[in-house]
Amino acid sequence: MGQDLAIRSTIEAIEGHRAQALALFERSYDLEQEACDAVARAAPSANRLQLSEGRRYKARDKWLEERRREVDSAIWNYLIQATHLERLMDRTAREAFRRQLADNPPPATADNCAATLQQLMGDADMIFKRGIATAFAQLDRRFRSHDGFKVGSRVVLSYALTTYGAWSGARDETLRDIERTFHTLGGKPHPERSGGICGLIDAAKRGSLSLKAFEVEDDYFRVRGFKNGNVHLWLKRADLVARVNQLLADYYGAALGAAPDVADRRHAPKGGLAKNYGFFPTPAHLVSRVLEAGHVGTRATWRGDYPRLSILEPSAGLGAIAQAAAAAGHLVTAVEIQPGHATHLREAGGLQRVLCEDFLALDPAGLGLFDRVLMNPPFDGGRDVDHVTHALRFLAPGGRLVAIMAAGVEFREDRKTSDFRALVERFGGTFQDLPAGSFQESGTNVNTVLLTVRAPIHPTGQSAPRP
Repeated sequence: MGQDLAIRSTIEAIEGHRAQALALFERSYDLEQEACDAVARAAPSANRLQLSEGRRYKARDKWLEERRREVDSAIWNYLIQATHLERLMDRTAREAFRRQLADNPPPATADNCAATLQQLMGDADMIFKRGIATAFAQLDRRFRSHDGFKVGSRVVLSYALTTYGAWSGARDETLRDIERTFHTLGGKPHPERSGGICGLIDAAKRGSLSLKAFEVEDDYFRVRGFKNGNVHLWLKRADLVARVNQLLADYYGAALGAAPDVADRRHAPKGGLAKNYGFFPTPAHLVSRVLEAGHVGTRATWRGDYPRLSILEPSAGLGAIAQAAAAAGHLVTAVEIQPGHATHLREAGGLQRVLCEDFLALDPAGLGLFDRVLMNPPFDGGRDVDHVTHALRFLAPGGRLVAIMAAGVEFREDRKTSDFRALVERFGGTFQDLPAGSFQESGTNVNTVLLTVRAPIHPTGQSAPRP
């Protein structure tokens, strides 16, 4: 409480200085205009633009708004630095913050400052975790899905240096973010560049006209650079590596739960039920992506006798995808294992069928085949692979399946996932990255991809062999 009061007192004083500065800028503009008018009366031929040096020869409101932005931007920058919140931000977050301040900083009033700082301090833990995830994801795409790749004792920065020894693609800034992470977790301040690992690397390659091999080391890292431009980074503190992995797991969410060392390597479906049934509602913007990828037309896009599609949403949850497809005029079947959700789907109306069943226990002989299978299955423990593999059996010849899956499906090396990727390739399926944070509003930071598969049509008119 005492700290909150001290911060509030400080920003109230800052607001007073801000008001004084803006008032003085108003007065300075008016005084300069008065001076120009006086000169014009004394010498009518005088060049007013030259007298004002071109700095203020514009509309008063526009000029004062420019000064307001400059003042507020300076105040916000000072507050973030003074409260040490910037130390928690990775390079991407810092650049985004600075762009916002440059484009249109909010008025730095006491109320705005207090509310924003309180929110940022409350989110400090998440800001730090997000920074770690962003830094490692920029090293290797596999890091963008914690279930696909855990941080180990060594990290490879591919093509980090050019043939002339210059840093490539801001790899040095990414390395600085990793350094910041380990110093923070180790309880030490982040050193200036010259005193950190990047400074040691810069010194090691200085004085040479072409890239040469080198090796440097400090308390946290051992780095070896190669003539091909690759840089290998050994993380010396196993205790901090373990903490980084835990923070990554916390950030990406417990729904993933299947890092390489615990991944289910059996082809049999994962036993038991997912935590909370793996339920994370599909946000509206992803529902639109799923329908678009599935070529699910709406009434507004139909021409002539455009057919109504038979559509299945397995593990439908509250039916965000199913309801959107039904609203577009299609015949939709929803399968949902939770009785409460199934009741909600029935009461909402609009769906052709609602089954309260375990989708993995159903068979196409009983449920039928569908023109489209649209799904957002549970992710944890590789269950998304189980559900999508099973769902492919329900596609009619020429049908299309669209599934949201955990990004780790592209990277995990367990036998089941590897065989699933081979199956997708055989079907001609494609994976497309979805934006980071797509499920944030649903309560998880899991990174996701969109799988699209079209079932081939066998020459006999039957679908190709099922998985």
